[in-house]
Amino acid sequence: MKFLSTWGLALAAVLSLAACGGDSDSGSRSPLTPAEIRDLAGLTAPIDTGTTQQTRRQDIVSRVDSLVVSTMHTEAVLPDETLTIRQVSECSGAECKLLDPTTGDTETAGLDTAMLGLGDAEAIGSAHGITLITGSWRQMGVDVTALGAWMEDGSFALNRVHAVGEEVESDTLHAVALGDLTAEPLTGSATWLGIMVGTPIAGDDRGDRLVGMAALNYDMAAGALDAGFSGIKNIDRGTAHDVETVIFSDLAVGSDGTFARGQSGTRIQGGFYGPGHAEAAGIFEHSDMIGAFGTKRQ
Repeated sequence: MKFLSTWGLALAAVLSLAACGGDSDSGSRSPLTPAEIRDLAGLTAPIDTGTTQQTRRQDIVSRVDSLVVSTMHTEAVLPDETLTIRQVSECSGAECKLLDPTTGDTETAGLDTAMLGLGDAEAIGSAHGITLITGSWRQMGVDVTALGAWMEDGSFALNRVHAVGEEVESDTLHAVALGDLTAEPLTGSATWLGIMVGTPIAGDDRGDRLVGMAALNYDMAAGALDAGFSGIKNIDRGTAHDVETVIFSDLAVGSDGTFARGQSGTRIQGGFYGPGHAEAAGIFEHSDMIGAFGTKRQ
Protein backbone atom coordinates (compact mmCIF):
# COMPACT_ATOMS: atom_id res chain seq x y z
CA MET A 1 0.00 0.00 0.00
CA LYS A 2 1.53 3.29 -1.08
CA PHE A 3 0.39 6.23 1.03
CA LEU A 4 2.33 9.17 -0.33
CA SER A 5 5.06 9.73 -2.86
CA THR A 6 7.31 12.11 -0.93
CA TRP A 7 10.46 11.84 -3.04
CA GLY A 8 10.10 15.08 -5.01
CA LEU A 9 9.39 17.05 -1.84
CA ALA A 10 12.10 15.26 0.10
CA LEU A 11 14.84 15.93 -2.42
CA ALA A 12 13.54 19.46 -2.73
CA ALA A 13 14.62 19.91 0.87
CA VAL A 14 18.31 19.69 0.04
CA LEU A 15 17.75 21.75 -3.10
CA SER A 16 15.88 24.25 -0.94
CA LEU A 17 18.49 24.66 1.77
CA ALA A 18 18.42 28.28 0.69
CA ALA A 19 14.72 28.52 1.47
CA CYS A 20 13.30 30.43 4.42
CA GLY A 21 15.05 29.70 7.69
CA GLY A 22 13.39 27.59 10.37
CA ASP A 23 13.74 25.16 13.25
CA SER A 24 12.78 21.51 13.57
CA ASP A 25 9.96 20.51 15.91
CA SER A 26 11.43 20.13 19.38
CA GLY A 27 8.17 19.80 21.33
CA SER A 28 8.12 21.82 24.53
CA ARG A 29 11.89 22.33 24.55
CA SER A 30 13.26 25.76 23.78
CA PRO A 31 15.39 25.49 20.62
CA LEU A 32 19.09 26.15 20.96
CA THR A 33 20.33 29.38 19.46
CA PRO A 34 22.96 29.21 16.69
CA ALA A 35 25.57 30.33 19.24
CA GLU A 36 24.56 27.54 21.62
CA ILE A 37 24.69 25.00 18.78
CA ARG A 38 28.19 26.21 17.88
CA ASP A 39 29.37 25.80 21.47
CA LEU A 40 27.86 22.32 21.71
CA ALA A 41 29.07 21.01 18.33
CA GLY A 42 32.45 22.73 18.18
CA LEU A 43 31.63 25.03 15.28
CA THR A 44 32.96 28.54 14.71
CA ALA A 45 30.99 31.61 13.65
CA PRO A 46 29.61 31.25 10.08
CA ILE A 47 32.02 32.17 7.31
CA ASP A 48 29.27 31.88 4.70
CA THR A 49 25.61 32.86 4.33
CA GLY A 50 22.51 31.19 2.99
CA THR A 51 22.43 33.73 0.19
CA THR A 52 25.91 32.87 -1.09
CA GLN A 53 25.15 29.16 -0.83
CA GLN A 54 21.98 29.69 -2.85
CA THR A 55 24.08 31.32 -5.57
CA ARG A 56 26.43 28.32 -5.66
CA ARG A 57 23.52 25.92 -5.56
CA GLN A 58 22.30 26.91 -9.01
CA ASP A 59 25.72 26.22 -10.54
CA ILE A 60 26.20 22.91 -8.71
CA VAL A 61 22.77 21.58 -9.70
CA SER A 62 23.57 22.27 -13.35
CA ARG A 63 26.66 20.03 -13.07
CA VAL A 64 25.41 17.20 -10.83
CA ASP A 65 26.28 13.70 -12.05
CA SER A 66 26.15 11.90 -8.68
CA LEU A 67 23.21 11.48 -6.30
CA VAL A 68 23.11 9.23 -3.22
CA VAL A 69 20.19 8.84 -0.83
CA SER A 70 19.92 6.96 2.45
CA THR A 71 17.09 4.59 3.29
CA MET A 72 13.90 6.66 3.65
CA HIS A 73 12.09 6.10 6.96
CA THR A 74 8.41 7.08 7.22
CA GLU A 75 5.95 6.92 10.08
CA ALA A 76 2.38 7.03 8.76
CA VAL A 77 -0.45 7.65 11.24
CA LEU A 78 -3.85 6.38 10.11
CA PRO A 79 -7.17 6.62 11.99
CA ASP A 80 -6.75 3.13 13.47
CA GLU A 81 -3.01 2.36 13.30
CA THR A 82 0.51 3.69 12.89
CA LEU A 83 2.70 2.16 10.23
CA THR A 84 6.46 2.24 9.82
CA ILE A 85 7.51 2.31 6.18
CA ARG A 86 11.06 1.79 4.93
CA GLN A 87 12.19 2.54 1.37
CA VAL A 88 15.60 1.12 0.52
CA SER A 89 17.61 3.14 -2.00
CA GLU A 90 19.93 1.91 -4.72
CA CYS A 91 21.80 4.78 -6.38
CA SER A 92 23.91 4.99 -9.51
CA GLY A 93 24.96 8.16 -11.28
CA ALA A 94 22.34 10.86 -10.76
CA GLU A 95 19.45 8.45 -10.24
CA CYS A 96 18.15 6.38 -7.33
CA LYS A 97 15.64 3.56 -7.16
CA LEU A 98 13.55 3.37 -3.99
CA LEU A 99 12.07 0.00 -2.97
CA ASP A 100 9.58 -0.82 -0.20
CA PRO A 101 10.67 -4.38 0.71
CA THR A 102 7.27 -5.14 2.27
CA THR A 103 5.03 -4.18 -0.64
CA GLY A 104 7.45 -4.33 -3.55
CA ASP A 105 6.48 -0.78 -4.58
CA THR A 106 9.30 1.07 -6.37
CA GLU A 107 10.07 4.64 -7.37
CA THR A 108 12.76 5.96 -9.69
CA ALA A 109 14.02 9.34 -8.57
CA GLY A 110 16.42 11.90 -9.92
CA LEU A 111 17.08 15.61 -9.85
CA ASP A 112 14.45 16.19 -12.51
CA THR A 113 11.74 15.29 -9.97
CA ALA A 114 12.71 18.06 -7.58
CA MET A 115 11.78 21.71 -7.26
CA LEU A 116 14.22 24.49 -6.50
CA GLY A 117 13.30 26.72 -3.59
CA LEU A 118 13.91 30.44 -3.40
CA GLY A 119 14.84 32.78 -0.58
CA ASP A 120 17.43 32.73 2.19
CA ALA A 121 18.51 30.35 4.97
CA GLU A 122 19.95 30.64 8.45
CA ALA A 123 23.68 29.99 8.82
CA ILE A 124 24.46 28.03 12.00
CA GLY A 125 28.25 27.73 12.11
CA SER A 126 31.36 26.62 10.25
CA ALA A 127 34.08 23.98 10.44
CA HIS A 128 36.93 23.23 8.03
CA GLY A 129 35.70 25.76 5.48
CA ILE A 130 32.09 24.47 5.40
CA THR A 131 29.15 26.44 6.78
CA LEU A 132 26.17 24.52 8.12
CA ILE A 133 22.80 26.08 7.27
CA THR A 134 19.19 25.22 8.04
CA GLY A 135 16.10 25.93 6.00
CA SER A 136 12.40 25.11 5.97
CA TRP A 137 9.43 25.70 3.75
CA ARG A 138 5.74 24.82 3.49
CA GLN A 139 3.68 24.06 0.41
CA MET A 140 0.19 22.58 0.11
CA GLY A 141 0.18 21.33 3.70
CA VAL A 142 3.64 19.76 3.47
CA ASP A 143 6.40 20.98 5.80
CA VAL A 144 10.00 20.36 4.74
CA THR A 145 13.10 21.07 6.84
CA ALA A 146 16.73 20.58 5.88
CA LEU A 147 20.09 20.82 7.64
CA GLY A 148 23.28 20.73 5.57
CA ALA A 149 25.43 22.78 3.24
CA TRP A 150 26.25 23.67 -0.34
CA MET A 151 29.99 23.53 -0.87
CA GLU A 152 31.74 24.42 -4.16
CA ASP A 153 31.09 21.21 -6.10
CA GLY A 154 28.71 19.23 -3.91
CA SER A 155 26.03 19.29 -1.24
CA PHE A 156 24.83 17.19 1.69
CA ALA A 157 21.78 17.38 3.93
CA LEU A 158 19.48 15.74 6.43
CA ASN A 159 15.86 16.14 5.31
CA ARG A 160 12.53 15.80 7.08
CA VAL A 161 9.17 15.87 5.26
CA HIS A 162 5.94 16.16 7.27
CA ALA A 163 2.69 15.77 5.31
CA VAL A 164 -0.93 15.79 6.44
CA GLY A 165 -3.70 14.32 4.27
CA GLU A 166 -7.37 13.59 4.80
CA GLU A 167 -6.78 10.20 6.44
CA VAL A 168 -3.04 9.96 6.94
CA GLU A 169 -0.25 12.00 8.54
CA SER A 170 3.27 11.04 7.55
CA ASP A 171 6.76 11.99 8.69
CA THR A 172 9.70 11.00 6.47
CA LEU A 173 13.41 11.15 7.33
CA HIS A 174 16.32 10.68 4.94
CA ALA A 175 19.81 11.95 4.12
CA VAL A 176 21.14 12.93 0.72
CA ALA A 177 24.38 13.98 -0.98
CA LEU A 178 25.00 15.12 -4.53
CA GLY A 179 27.64 16.79 -6.65
CA ASP A 180 29.94 16.98 -9.64
CA LEU A 181 32.21 13.93 -9.50
CA THR A 182 35.94 14.31 -10.07
CA ALA A 183 35.55 11.05 -12.06
CA GLU A 184 39.24 10.20 -11.70
CA PRO A 185 41.13 7.80 -9.39
CA LEU A 186 42.83 9.17 -6.29
CA THR A 187 46.53 9.76 -6.91
CA GLY A 188 48.01 10.21 -3.45
CA SER A 189 47.43 9.99 0.27
CA ALA A 190 45.27 12.80 1.64
CA THR A 191 42.83 13.87 4.35
CA TRP A 192 39.43 15.54 4.03
CA LEU A 193 37.72 17.24 7.00
CA GLY A 194 34.22 18.61 7.40
CA ILE A 195 30.80 18.26 9.01
CA MET A 196 28.26 15.45 9.42
CA VAL A 197 24.52 15.75 10.06
CA GLY A 198 22.09 13.01 11.00
CA THR A 199 19.13 11.81 13.02
CA PRO A 200 17.93 8.75 14.94
CA ILE A 201 15.23 6.91 12.98
CA ALA A 202 13.62 5.24 16.03
CA GLY A 203 12.98 5.93 19.71
CA ASP A 204 12.04 9.03 21.67
CA ASP A 205 14.67 11.10 19.87
CA ARG A 206 13.51 10.13 16.36
CA GLY A 207 13.89 13.15 14.10
CA ASP A 208 16.19 15.07 16.45
CA ARG A 209 19.03 16.76 14.57
CA LEU A 210 22.57 15.48 15.09
CA VAL A 211 25.76 17.35 14.21
CA GLY A 212 29.37 16.20 14.41
CA MET A 213 32.74 16.32 12.70
CA ALA A 214 33.61 14.25 9.61
CA ALA A 215 37.06 13.01 8.60
CA LEU A 216 38.19 10.96 5.60
CA ASN A 217 41.71 9.64 5.20
CA TYR A 218 43.04 7.91 2.09
CA ASP A 219 46.20 5.82 2.35
CA MET A 220 47.68 5.44 -1.13
CA ALA A 221 49.97 2.60 -0.05
CA ALA A 222 47.06 0.59 1.36
CA GLY A 223 44.72 1.71 -1.39
CA ALA A 224 41.94 2.21 1.14
CA LEU A 225 39.78 4.98 2.58
CA ASP A 226 38.81 5.39 6.24
CA ALA A 227 35.77 7.51 7.16
CA GLY A 228 35.00 8.65 10.69
CA PHE A 229 32.29 10.77 12.32
CA SER A 230 32.97 11.98 15.84
CA GLY A 231 31.75 14.31 18.58
CA ILE A 232 28.15 13.69 17.52
CA LYS A 233 25.77 15.99 19.42
CA ASN A 234 21.99 16.26 19.57
CA ILE A 235 21.41 19.94 18.82
CA ASP A 236 17.69 19.75 19.65
CA ARG A 237 18.29 18.40 23.17
CA GLY A 238 21.65 20.06 23.83
CA THR A 239 23.35 16.78 24.73
CA ALA A 240 25.80 14.24 23.37
CA HIS A 241 24.21 11.54 21.24
CA ASP A 242 24.25 7.97 22.56
CA VAL A 243 26.63 7.01 19.74
CA GLU A 244 29.27 9.76 19.54
CA THR A 245 31.62 8.05 17.07
CA VAL A 246 31.00 6.06 13.86
CA ILE A 247 33.86 4.58 11.80
CA PHE A 248 34.00 2.85 8.42
CA SER A 249 37.45 1.38 7.68
CA ASP A 250 39.28 0.14 4.59
CA LEU A 251 36.79 1.33 1.99
CA ALA A 252 37.65 0.66 -1.62
CA VAL A 253 37.57 3.72 -3.91
CA GLY A 254 36.59 3.20 -7.53
CA SER A 255 38.41 4.60 -10.54
CA ASP A 256 35.70 7.25 -10.80
CA GLY A 257 36.24 8.41 -7.21
CA THR A 258 33.14 6.78 -5.72
CA PHE A 259 32.95 4.50 -2.69
CA ALA A 260 30.21 2.32 -1.19
CA ARG A 261 29.77 -0.45 1.33
CA GLY A 262 26.90 -2.18 3.07
CA GLN A 263 23.14 -2.43 2.95
CA SER A 264 20.30 -0.50 4.53
CA GLY A 265 21.03 0.02 8.23
CA THR A 266 24.81 -0.36 8.04
CA ARG A 267 25.97 1.51 4.98
CA ILE A 268 28.13 4.28 3.55
CA GLN A 269 28.13 5.67 0.01
CA GLY A 270 29.65 8.79 -1.51
CA GLY A 271 32.20 10.25 -3.85
CA PHE A 272 34.89 12.85 -4.47
CA TYR A 273 33.83 16.08 -6.13
CA GLY A 274 35.51 18.90 -8.00
CA PRO A 275 38.96 19.40 -9.55
CA GLY A 276 41.70 17.49 -7.76
CA HIS A 277 39.24 15.65 -5.50
CA ALA A 278 38.78 18.92 -3.61
CA GLU A 279 35.64 17.73 -1.80
CA ALA A 280 34.01 14.50 -0.67
CA ALA A 281 30.44 13.92 0.42
CA GLY A 282 28.05 11.06 1.00
CA ILE A 283 25.50 9.36 3.23
CA PHE A 284 25.80 6.76 5.98
CA GLU A 285 23.59 4.52 8.14
CA HIS A 286 24.63 3.04 11.49
CA SER A 287 23.02 2.05 14.82
CA ASP A 288 19.50 3.34 14.01
CA MET A 289 21.03 6.55 12.69
CA ILE A 290 21.03 7.98 9.18
CA GLY A 291 23.29 10.84 8.17
CA ALA A 292 25.11 12.80 5.50
CA PHE A 293 28.51 14.44 5.41
CA GLY A 294 30.57 16.92 3.45
CA THR A 295 34.32 17.45 3.63
CA LYS A 296 37.14 19.46 2.03
CA ARG A 297 40.64 18.34 1.17
CA GLN A 298 43.26 19.62 3.62
